[in-house]
Amino acid sequence: QTCAGEAGGCKACLIFHARSSSDPDGQCLFLYGALFAAAALFGLCFVLLGLLRFCCLALSSARAPGVLREVLAHRRRAKVHDYSLPGNPFYGYDDASVRRQNISGVGPLLYFGYVAFLIMLCFLILVFLLVGKALPEFSEGDAGVVPLPQTLPKKDMGVARTVHAVLLYVACLVAVVNWMYNQDWAVKEDVEQEPHLRNYALVAEGFPKSARSPHEVKAFFESILGFELEGVSIAYDHAEELAFVDDRVARAVEKADTHLGVYPSELSGLESHVGDSQDGYVLDCLMCSGYAFIVFSREEDREFCMRRFAEIDRQVRQGLKGAPEDNSDDENEETQSLLIKTGPGRGRAARANGGGGPSRAVLFRGKHAVRVGHAPEPCGIQWSHFAVRRGLKIVRVAVTLLGALLLVLVVGAVMFAPAVMYLMSFTDIHQPTVTQYWLAHAEKGVVAASAAIGNRLLVQLLRRAATLSGFLQKVNEDSVFAVCAYCSCVVNSVAPLVIATVVAAADRVTVTGPLAVNWLFQVLWACMVTTELSGVLVPAWRYWSAYFWVRQSRYVSVREAEPQMTPPEFPLATRYVDLLHALTLVCAMIAIDSTSMYTIVAQGVLLLYCTYVFFFDKYALLRLNRHTYYTSPKLDSTVQYLCVFPLSVLFVCPLRRLLLESAPWANAAIFAGNAVCFIVIARICQKCCEPRREVSDILYVEVASLMPYNYFNTNPVHVLRTLHFPSIVVPPLYPFVPGKEYLQGGQFADYDDSVRLRETLMLLA
Repeated sequence: QTCAGEAGGCKACLIFHARSSSDPDGQCLFLYGALFAAAALFGLCFVLLGLLRFCCLALSSARAPGVLREVLAHRRRAKVHDYSLPGNPFYGYDDASVRRQNISGVGPLLYFGYVAFLIMLCFLILVFLLVGKALPEFSEGDAGVVPLPQTLPKKDMGVARTVHAVLLYVACLVAVVNWMYNQDWAVKEDVEQEPHLRNYALVAEGFPKSARSPHEVKAFFESILGFELEGVSIAYDHAEELAFVDDRVARAVEKADTHLGVYPSELSGLESHVGDSQDGYVLDCLMCSGYAFIVFSREEDREFCMRRFAEIDRQVRQGLKGAPEDNSDDENEETQSLLIKTGPGRGRAARANGGGGPSRAVLFRGKHAVRVGHAPEPCGIQWSHFAVRRGLKIVRVAVTLLGALLLVLVVGAVMFAPAVMYLMSFTDIHQPTVTQYWLAHAEKGVVAASAAIGNRLLVQLLRRAATLSGFLQKVNEDSVFAVCAYCSCVVNSVAPLVIATVVAAADRVTVTGPLAVNWLFQVLWACMVTTELSGVLVPAWRYWSAYFWVRQSRYVSVREAEPQMTPPEFPLATRYVDLLHALTLVCAMIAIDSTSMYTIVAQGVLLLYCTYVFFFDKYALLRLNRHTYYTSPKLDSTVQYLCVFPLSVLFVCPLRRLLLESAPWANAAIFAGNAVCFIVIARICQKCCEPRREVSDILYVEVASLMPYNYFNTNPVHVLRTLHFPSIVVPPLYPFVPGKEYLQGGQFADYDDSVRLRETLMLLA
């Protein structure tokens, strides 16, 4: 017992604790608390100095008021607009149903359905927790804490608790199944009823790095299929020239804006760039990454292409059976061509197998076998991550995750677990002094705040690692990030408690249920406050920093200022992680002690928090963040499987009371059984709601006119090549840039200026 001195002091102190004095009433002071206080004081001073700087800058006049006015207009245009109405107004906050209306794809729709499910689940659990807390009062009558009529005999208390556990389990199980089914049904309706560009495209792979011309790829597919394609978009390897490509796209948009009269030419920086011929040379030298997106005019053409290339792939595999693999490029073309049968009895592969092989006409350049597959939506493709030589994404993410978990365990064991041990010793003091009381609560608050801040830092670290890992699709990157961030945050929140339990077990001491629930409650509210403060203050700080930077810059151009003032994307994956983490902590509290007031209050706080998140995130999606097109349901499917963990922990409470309350292995068995049950339920719901879409007669151009993005204008290298090397087969086009949707014309333009858009495009080319 570290704090059980006869004079009200401490006998001994744990690691990272030091006695305030050698007197009998000396207390154990948390050394980390001093470090935390110093960091908090420094952060507060930094914020105050920043606010003082903003106030001083606000007193001065703007040096470039025209640029500031244009970038603020661009910021407004980049937000969510209803392009189906004249004038492209904002969606009405009260009229827009984010749970039913497809505003930015199926991703936000599923997210708000998930938040609504959490609100319903929290309310349901809170009602059952209150009923479970009040059950003993009905059997004690006037002798209870709250005088109630004795309507429940004490002999029937066991039966009442069993019925309560059964009802809790059944109600929550029905709510979970209903949520999973509704989410999958929403995905089914989106696939079957909503128009998607992916229904008109395929992704082809197997091209050599010298296949840089869309004309050649388009001619190859048309010669095999026998009909004309809508177009081809080649994924180029431009990772090393990313800054060059982004700068040239921004300059092309700037030139278009000045020609269209969006803002006067004196606000641009067009005179600072020369050397279009050198740009064309650089673009022509960019290599093909091996992938190309093939776009068809009709859906039935796409289906025919899949069947045709499936047959070609079967022929290639039969013709190359037993032949050595060779992935070399043009330097080994002669050797590669000999490995593939080109006629009866020709080639080594033909002599080795004696079977029929593919014709040279179905191979790209007579020797490269091309495979096709389903293409994702163009808004989710990350063109800058395509490369000729790609690294192992899973290795990068795994190394970062293991490093984060190792850091969490070390910090939790060395710095935070002693705080839990201190609280254990403080609990044993029957009459603590006022000093001991405040020191214990201050130490608990410091550690909880540190865990919450650590969670935010871990989330940012893992987001950065996922971005640098080079995922080709945004949804895959977000799904991997969600899994890693959720695991790291949960481990960071409970690691001190688990480590303290293990250490205490060595001395035949245990962490009591009330202490564990108290600890988790402190971490819960600290994480909620830190998450919302960071979600509001960090974007506000970035906005005002960019605002005053533009305001005080005399020679900045609109092109240079617009990226600084563009609103951020809606953090869909991060919000999923935040809510999952809070749900896991509350479920753990219920499993530990469902009758504790800390648990009941935590459940009520989570209910209020989820309600706040629903309305605030709706406002952020419609008014604060830029238009984020998220058309893939894969992230929500990942979250459904991640929900297996907190829900399995939640159902430990009723099933333990119902089945094996005294068995030491009951908790682990119940958790494993629930996990398997929920995984099976999630899989069954997905199978029952599997989309069955029929081929539509709608043409590609009709569907593409409904969306500002496609497989061509989202590919920056393809856009620049069309502007530098225009042709009839690959005509020039405007790039897709957030806030510049009016360049795509049609319903996205502020007014009908299709003639001016075409004239400006010809000037750019």
